[in-house]
Amino acid sequence: MSVFKEDKEYKRVIFNVDIELAHRLEVAKSKARFLGKKLDVDNVIDKALEKFLKKAEKKFAELGLDDESHTYDSGEDVGHDVTEESEAAKQQEQKNDKGRE
Repeated sequence: MSVFKEDKEYKRVIFNVDIELAHRLEVAKSKARFLGKKLDVDNVIDKALEKFLKKAEKKFAELGLDDESHTYDSGEDVGHDVTEESEAAKQQEQKNDKGRE
């Protein structure tokens, strides 16, 4: 896997990153620019998000949230009670935690 970036279509997403990681990333970007290159951070993030989303989607399926009726658009509710779902998810997670002990 190359650490340098190739042209590809991307969608900008903003999220929080640990301050130390952010600093190290800025230093690495600066070094890559010095070499006339760009780091392929997008590919690494894509792979990490893919792995994370597979786990999240599996958990949602276990909780019965695997159909499209539980999606959101522009932050609007689509006709179900999120509070009830959140409570059900917390209860399921507590059961899972007890089972692991």
